[in-house]
Amino acid sequence: MGSSTNSFIANVPKLKGRENYSEWAFAAENLLVLEGKTNFLKTEGVGANMADDAMTKAKLILTIDPSLYVHIKSALTTKELWQKLQQMFDDCGFSRRIMLLRNLISIRLETSDSMTSYITQIIETGQKLSKTGFLVNDEWIGCLMLAGLPEKYFPMLMAIEHSGIAITADVVKSKLLDMSGNEADVLTKALGMTKHYQCIEALGLVNL
Repeated sequence: MGSSTNSFIANVPKLKGRENYSEWAFAAENLLVLEGKTNFLKTEGVGANMADDAMTKAKLILTIDPSLYVHIKSALTTKELWQKLQQMFDDCGFSRRIMLLRNLISIRLETSDSMTSYITQIIETGQKLSKTGFLVNDEWIGCLMLAGLPEKYFPMLMAIEHSGIAITADVVKSKLLDMSGNEADVLTKALGMTKHYQCIEALGLVNL
């Protein structure tokens, strides 16, 4: 393997089980995109392609924790390996759906390490929930980001409500990251937004 391949593999998190399968699968699939080998996830190599298939499978195995080798030793192709891991760890059942939904609606900024961590938790949990078949649309994510904020952000919520801006994850994320900082900055910016939109509303420009 070339040095670039080794570097890519090093950046794929080791698969440990159900707890990080989603992150591993995303990174591993993108590794194969870079290698131009995603075809082996769906079709088995035949003839001259068998060697490429075996090499692709070997690269994936290097991203798996050794404690899981016992479960995959019998896999002969990349496709078989991928399907075995999917069957073992890709939990899309009803109980996981409920667990993720509970986690999603309970995320709060006050219990997160930072604004970035708060936003990341909501987006990642929403993506995992969507993978189970429970659709979490963009507006949902944006609203949940707003719902988990403490009271000091209330002026910003009012400003957004009166602005006519469509609630999307990107819009809310951008505003929250812009406002993240010390409490004085948050209050000043939030009040500034409120006054700005009050002026616009007074001029009759809202929702034009």
